[in-house]
This record gives sequence, C-alpha cells and structure tokens, in this order.
Amino acid sequence: MTTDKEFPLLESILLEDGRFPLLDYHQARMDYAAESYFGQKIKLPLQDWIASFPFPKNGKFKCRMLYGKTIQLPEYHPYKLKAIKSLRITEANDLEYNLKFSDRIALNKLFDSRSTADDVLIVKHGLITDTSYCNIAFFDGNDWFTPAQPLLKGVRRAFLLDQGLIKEADIEVSDLGKFSHFKCFNAMIGWEESFTAKTTAINRPQF
Repeated sequence: MTTDKEFPLLESILLEDGRFPLLDYHQARMDYAAESYFGQKIKLPLQDWIASFPFPKNGKFKCRMLYGKTIQLPEYHPYKLKAIKSLRITEANDLEYNLKFSDRIALNKLFDSRSTADDVLIVKHGLITDTSYCNIAFFDGNDWFTPAQPLLKGVRRAFLLDQGLIKEADIEVSDLGKFSHFKCFNAMIGWEESFTAKTTAINRPQF
C-alpha cells in the first residue's frame, strides 16, 4: 500500500496511439517538483523509465505515475474527453497546489461545490487561477489569455505559451466581461479538442 508521504507527487501523461506528446515538458515539471520538494531531480530520464514497461499501442490513455524520491510503476487508464461547458466561481485564498500533489482532497472538495456546473473556477486573492482539473484561457476577440498566476503551471499551458497560442495576464473576476469565450485544457485535453464555451456560462456568485 502506498501513501501520500511516500509518493507525494503525481504526473498524468497523455498516451495516444503509442505516443507520449509533451514528454519533455513532463520531464521538466517532474524535475522541478522533485527538486523543490526533495532537493533533488528525478534520477532516471522519464522517457527511458516509461519505455521500460509495456504500454497500450492503440487508443487514448492516461498514464498515471506517483513519485517521490523514487517513481512508482506507471498505470494506464482509458481516457474519454468530457467537455467543460459551464463553471462556477469559488474563492479559495488559502489553497496551495503549486506542485502536482497526489493529495487532491482540497481540490475535490471545491469540485464538489460546483452545483450544476461542470467544474469550479478558482479565485485566489481576487485573481482567477484554474479550474479543479484544468488550466483555462479566455478570448477577447483577438487573443487568448491565461491567468499569469495559476494554481499549477500545466505542461499543456507551457507548450501553448511557447507556441504563442496563448498569452499570460492577471485576470480578475470583474475582467470576465471583457472576454467572450473560454477554453479549459490540460495534459490530457489538447487545445484543438478543448470545448470553446461562452463566458456567460460562468456562474459568478458574490463572495
């Protein structure tokens, strides 16, 4: 039986038809997380570690890996995309998730407060961050902007910034009226396949 103390960190990696996109970004995030948490980088290259175990060659899967000072064996789970079409704003000023921790209790509690929405949109100290599962970007008619201070700097987010497809900006709840649409994305959800929803589908309760 594994524990959060033994394997406090988590990485979710897309496997699609035998390929692992963005693996270099996952390696960079795991190195940063391990060094921040334990003071050391991952000793074994991620690509070599994954290749040393059998994996599905057809279909879309989530490769789930728990790790600490060592890496647990990868697990593969079939993945089916669920479109995120509505969000409920919730405030969580004390929430910390700057590393991808295996303990998601606080995030799951927020997700359970979504009411009839598909997910929550988390606000910290007046700034929009992420949903409980995804980074987010907003469209102003010309460009897509993602929060400059997310809960977690996702690998897909890093890739999209590098490609110039999104830009960073501090976004307050009051700024939502400047945007027409939003998209949610993460390692498992590509930019093109992410559902584009209207910002009017974001529930904005008073804090």
